[in-house]
Amino acid sequence: MRSTGQNAVPYSVQRELKKLGDDIRKARIRRKLTMKELAERAFISENTLASVQQGKASVAMGIYARVLALLGITGRIGMLADFSVDPISQDIEAASLPKRVRK
Repeated sequence: MRSTGQNAVPYSVQRELKKLGDDIRKARIRRKLTMKELAERAFISENTLASVQQGKASVAMGIYARVLALLGITGRIGMLADFSVDPISQDIEAASLPKRVRK
């Protein structure tokens, strides 16, 4: 059953989460870790890890972060909502700048 209301996740975000999950699965395999090994290290169940690898939106962001950290690929997590990659915030700020400065 599809979720509705506040729990609904836009399709574009679902696609990105699915890609993230697939990338996590590939990274785990490249590191020759079994699902059981990675799940134990992350203190999560294998079912939760399977959900991560499927890119499910119902998995907490902290769990995604923990798995990424264990795989050694956390460098860009802090950039997800950074001003430099947020064109809407950039447009808002540019529009709110004064036309000139008076002294």
